[in-house]
Amino acid sequence: MTDQLDLKRLPRVEASDGFTEDVLRRVRTEEARPSPRLRLAMAAIAVVVVSAAAGAWWSRQSPPAEPATVTAESLEQLRSEYQELSRELEALHRLAEDTQPFVPVSIDPQTEVLFDLRDIEPLPVSLASTGSRRIQ
Repeated sequence: MTDQLDLKRLPRVEASDGFTEDVLRRVRTEEARPSPRLRLAMAAIAVVVVSAAAGAWWSRQSPPAEPATVTAESLEQLRSEYQELSRELEALHRLAEDTQPFVPVSIDPQTEVLFDLRDIEPLPVSLASTGSRRIQ
């Protein structure tokens, strides 16, 4: 037994008029058209070229910023700003020292006690665990 197809046994159909010319015309136009890969490569090259041209145009449109020139006037302005910032920082340090860490504790609506947290002595670790404290 052979599994080959016998082409002679298949039915035959006559080709229409102009069939051969149509096939040859299509083959010739397909040859003239570039392949999809070639079209993709050409599109990629076009994107790169256009991007490079746009980048070159953009770089010419906005010149690089020149560094600021240092003048005696600009140095004096920077010094005065530095001194002003130093004074403000010193004022903040004084304010932090003057502000005492008080904790208000209300005993009843008419009595409020302020505790200064700097006056509270921390418990030694050995006494802190038991919660007892010896008064000397």
